[in-house]
Amino acid sequence: MKIIKQYHFLVLAFILPILLLQNTGCYKDYSIEGIDTTRMARDTASSGPVGIIKAFPDCALCNPESDISIGHWNFKTGNSFLCGGVTNSGFIGGYSKKDFTVFGPSACSVDTGLVISAYLDVPLDQDRYNLSTFQTAFYYYDNHAPKDILISLPTEPFVITVQSFTYATGIAIGSFSGTVFKANGDTAIVTDGKFKVQLK
Repeated sequence: MKIIKQYHFLVLAFILPILLLQNTGCYKDYSIEGIDTTRMARDTASSGPVGIIKAFPDCALCNPESDISIGHWNFKTGNSFLCGGVTNSGFIGGYSKKDFTVFGPSACSVDTGLVISAYLDVPLDQDRYNLSTFQTAFYYYDNHAPKDILISLPTEPFVITVQSFTYATGIAIGSFSGTVFKANGDTAIVTDGKFKVQLK
């Protein structure tokens, strides 16, 4: 009888901590950016008509009235205003300094973010102003989706403008806008895009 009680104690001593650990683990909260929220509204129990729904959730860190600071980007699409920081920016064509990329996650969702690339006709090898190009690439990505949330394609115009580039500091201030495609193939418009980065 004593042996059986000892086995019960040993079983409890090993199994109970394992069961407790299973219920106390951390879990990741994924973004709903890029999900068809119109469908979500239709699937609810409400019998009323579906109104205008933002394509992206509001982010308290993104204020369209705020000035953009170095190392940040923002843009509008539909009724949504998106913003974020830059984790990497720089020239991609070696020493030509005619092309650059800006990359960084969204302010309220590290799983989504922006990548823009511009291919200029003249190098940024001195102070430059108002250089625009349609030779661009735009991606608003989602790390957990098979396709980008928004992407520019050569069939539709998308423009990036370097409004000013200060050679001494490497600071580029620019804007971007154009037609992009959603993951389902529908088009959307990106407007009032801005970036302020240091190109290295």
